[in-house]
Amino acid sequence: MPDLYSIIQAYGTVPSLTSFHRPMFIGPHPDDIEFGCGGVIAKLKDSGVPVVFLIVTDGSAGSDDPSLSPEDVRLIREGESLKAASFLGVDYVEFCRLEDGGDYSVEDAIKAMMPFILKYQPDIIFAPDPKLKTECHPDHLKIGEASRRLIKLVPYREAIRRHGIEIDDGAALPSGITLAHYFTDDPNIKETITGGQFEKKIGALKCHVSQMQDPSIELMLNYFYLKAQELGREMDTGLAEDYQVIVPLFQHCFTEGIHH
Repeated sequence: MPDLYSIIQAYGTVPSLTSFHRPMFIGPHPDDIEFGCGGVIAKLKDSGVPVVFLIVTDGSAGSDDPSLSPEDVRLIREGESLKAASFLGVDYVEFCRLEDGGDYSVEDAIKAMMPFILKYQPDIIFAPDPKLKTECHPDHLKIGEASRRLIKLVPYREAIRRHGIEIDDGAALPSGITLAHYFTDDPNIKETITGGQFEKKIGALKCHVSQMQDPSIELMLNYFYLKAQELGREMDTGLAEDYQVIVPLFQHCFTEGIHH
């Protein structure tokens, strides 16, 4: 019989984020993905990996301009998302269009997101950490939690149907999806990025012109640069981004935790 350590070593090792072939990046709002993962996305694209963006809310609450209707804001922000994705070389961009800051539930988010998981069959999903101790935004909390639940629902045909999604008996189902949390205070992996890849991240963020008017935006851009620099210094490399990666072994029942 194998010992505990050998099981964890064989099935619980956290791989490099660039070792995956079908990554999907889930954002509660337009621009969250770029803030959280822009450097790793640029690194994946430099390696020729196809990338999918799934933006869950419509971003329509993201402006205080009284001359703009929520529909105006939605169209502006979706256009900015497409420009940012194009700048990064992202292959596919999908929109669920739940109401930004709206009265939807985690279950509503699961139902909106599930068809896209089934369509693209990702081997890793990036989503915000709903257990970030200081996170207060309900969209981040709900979309992060929906992402955690989805990875254990989509491998099962009957579970999919019980969430109101039609699925053919012969349709392939995704399984063994790794989960990578960004915006986390409990990371277990640092992925190195180059200065050029970080510049791609900043360039993509600047495509979100409507959000660049916020008086705190310069502070945020400086924060992400200094954080990438500090993470890189810890690894004796140039720059890095950090993530909490939960491999399939640890997503159910196992209690050893992410730091194994």
